Amino acid sequence: MIQTERIQRDIHAIAGITQTPGNGATRPTFSAEWGKARDYVADQAAKAGCEIRIDAAGNLHARPATLGWNSPAWLCGSHIDTVPHGGDFDGVAGVVVALELLRSAADDSIAALPMELIVFAEEEGPTFGLGMLGSRAWVGELSASELGKLRNADGKTYLEAGAPFGVDANRLSVDRIHPEHFAGLIEVHIEQGPGMWQRDQRLAIVPAIAGRVQLHAVITGQANHAGATSMSDRRDALAGAAEIIVRLECLAPGISADTVITVGRIANYPNAVNVIPDRVEFTIDFRAGDDTALARGNEAIEKLIAEICRNRDLRFDLKTTESIPASPMDARMCERLTHAAKFAGHAEVPRVVSGALHDSAILARHVPTAMLFIPSRDGISHNPAEFSRVEDISAAAKVVQELVRRPTLQMINSSSEAYFVDVAGRFFEQSPQYAQLAWTRRPFASLGDLHEKLCHAVAESGTEAQLALVRAHPDLVGKLARQGRLTRESTSEQSAAGLDALTSDEIAAFERYNGEYRNKFGFPFVICARENRKEAIFAAFPKRLANDRETELATALTEIYKIARLRLIDAIWED
Repeated sequence: MIQTERIQRDIHAIAGITQTPGNGATRPTFSAEWGKARDYVADQAAKAGCEIRIDAAGNLHARPATLGWNSPAWLCGSHIDTVPHGGDFDGVAGVVVALELLRSAADDSIAALPMELIVFAEEEGPTFGLGMLGSRAWVGELSASELGKLRNADGKTYLEAGAPFGVDANRLSVDRIHPEHFAGLIEVHIEQGPGMWQRDQRLAIVPAIAGRVQLHAVITGQANHAGATSMSDRRDALAGAAEIIVRLECLAPGISADTVITVGRIANYPNAVNVIPDRVEFTIDFRAGDDTALARGNEAIEKLIAEICRNRDLRFDLKTTESIPASPMDARMCERLTHAAKFAGHAEVPRVVSGALHDSAILARHVPTAMLFIPSRDGISHNPAEFSRVEDISAAAKVVQELVRRPTLQMINSSSEAYFVDVAGRFFEQSPQYAQLAWTRRPFASLGDLHEKLCHAVAESGTEAQLALVRAHPDLVGKLARQGRLTRESTSEQSAAGLDALTSDEIAAFERYNGEYRNKFGFPFVICARENRKEAIFAAFPKRLANDRETELATALTEIYKIARLRLIDAIWED
């Protein structure tokens, strides 16, 4: 069970590990504080029964000890490094979610939760001048020689500064990600923008991380005397740049709904109070959720600048200084998050494109990846005032828990017998022996193939065993249901049929039918409640009471097969 208080303690503990107490979180990668925060996460994971390892790029990994490092698993985590005087939630929220998932599984006696926690090294970028270094190096996008050229403020390279923290240039090329070991990555992160907070959205699925184009513009006019040059005779570079900047702001919504354009740096020459400027340099940061919008926007920006300069008799030079394509998240992973959110009680979860870059953008090129956002108060981030509600972080953890506690078919085929029986043993009510029998018929080509082999095990078991299976089912609206003692699956199924909201007369009618049915056949009335409403179930009682015992046993088994199929679909992701 996810414990909100435990998540809060983690956030508080990590927030207290900073170079700037009382003035925000400052944890540069490979600093003593960063190492202490990483050790805190490792220690908590170890207490939850996990094995810990540090890869050659300096990323922390934790898995349940009984799972093994080569078994397929979900990957979940984020980063703990910060910008100077940053906030307590950026990156940390995703790390503590993964940590809580491991502890929650241990609490619930799930010994081999198929999930691996990861803490990426140097996501932010200010320490070595480039972001997402740990993830880039792990997937093989940065070599040891490239990392050896990146230096921190002390003049140490990534390799030198990281050596005490597990970075090993000699192992880097061999200690890379094995995509086949991961079903996918789920990163929980704060939004770092005001949208979700303003709309009071507690969770959002991220379908894409925006691509980014950065440009450097130079507008050239003619310097002249501010008093002696009439307004009609001016070639004012600053006035032209000002018009461009204002028009860029208006241009963004026409490119796409999620497009943003920012002019963040500007320099004016000669920058004298009585001289008309002859040259202005400024940057343009342009982001959009897909590459088509990026291309369209790039063309529109150049066209706009050319038009304004032509009208004002100015010259311009426009250079691209960075171009990063958009990173779409995996569509199936996003759908799985949507499905998991419904199981966690969130009927509708909006979708929000991420304007900020994350390690997920790097991993998305190698494993199926999805992100889950929680809101940032007033959109503030990279600031000591950064704040997100711990209740929202807990809600995100519950959604991800619904996803990672469901293995994929690939995981099932490569799992141990004990794990398979733990998952599939609940498909037939109180009868795990059929999962044990089906285990011998691996591999399973599909969920349908798995269901068929489970049902075949029942069909081969003989009449007495089949009767025992039927008798393992509780009465609909029976004593166990009223006492809240049903299995989780039966409780959900009876609720889906509306059987948890009956009148006293309806409850009495069920008791009467249940008694009459048991007296005639010697086993309980079984029907797939999720495929029927209470009215249909009432109507089925008299019809089935008219059957003979052999027919009714066959009917009950057919309904049990339906129940098992739906439980199976809920419990295992199709590859």
